[in-house]
Amino acid sequence: MKFAKLFPAFAAFTAMFAMSACSDDVTDPKYHEPDASDFSIYTPAFQNEYYELTPEGTFTLTLSGQPDYGFSAITQYRAEVSLTPDFAEFRTLIPTGSGTLSNMTLKDNDLAMALCALHGVETEEDYKDLGPQVVYFRGSAFIDQIEGSYVTTKNVVSLNRVQSYLALPIPAVIWCIGNYVGTWIDPLESKLEELEPYQLSEKEDEIGSNKYYGTIDFQPTNVAEGCIFRFYTALGSWDENSLGCAGGTDSDTPVEFPDFIAGTTLEHALASTKDSFQFPNYTGKLEFFVDLSDSANPKITITAPAQ
Repeated sequence: MKFAKLFPAFAAFTAMFAMSACSDDVTDPKYHEPDASDFSIYTPAFQNEYYELTPEGTFTLTLSGQPDYGFSAITQYRAEVSLTPDFAEFRTLIPTGSGTLSNMTLKDNDLAMALCALHGVETEEDYKDLGPQVVYFRGSAFIDQIEGSYVTTKNVVSLNRVQSYLALPIPAVIWCIGNYVGTWIDPLESKLEELEPYQLSEKEDEIGSNKYYGTIDFQPTNVAEGCIFRFYTALGSWDENSLGCAGGTDSDTPVEFPDFIAGTTLEHALASTKDSFQFPNYTGKLEFFVDLSDSANPKITITAPAQ
């Protein structure tokens, strides 16, 4: 009888010990430096076909998937292009859409501009039609806001008969979307003319720098809200290509900076989020500098001129 009474207690103790031992063996996923041993780019099916670039055309390159970062993360993917397989010099192509898909859709015109740059073409007089040429590609990946997360594919592929054209770079732009006129203007191609005053642009002598400048006057109808805004690197929808305030809830919720007033400068990180910046105690002109030159660490400097 004594044994019978003791057995349930002993069994419970044994179960607790076993559960404790199991929990000690379980470790939470943790970030580590990327392992690219399984990160590769697939050979395009049209590798040896004649491919003529066009201003409106697109093509697809596919990566094997996310490098091993120690956990599953939202990863940004890019294609890098070079004239040599050692990538001694290369240019980076940004896919259409969010940039988080390993199946990347790329613009012909971006490739044509990259090839002109790699050939040293800066004016129309510099350009020479070289006919079909071999172009090399590799993939790259990184996680927003994590330094050291950038990594390239272990292999290189080529398109062996690419016919390019003269495509000189023009200053790239991004769009500020916010309450500067009260209601927000949709980030759509159909709204391009309305959004033109709210572009941030590269400087003429900094084309390709991925650094954007602009001044926008915020005169919201609801003054109590102050300025609210975020940025879009391409037009197409509310849900893609958005750059907002890093460190928010990632729930399309403005992040307030109540201490931002006239004469103030704010430096802050950006992220692929719809969380906007909000300055509830300020309306008027804002001077922007958006630096996307380090794709793993986008950042912004915002200045309100002294009044």
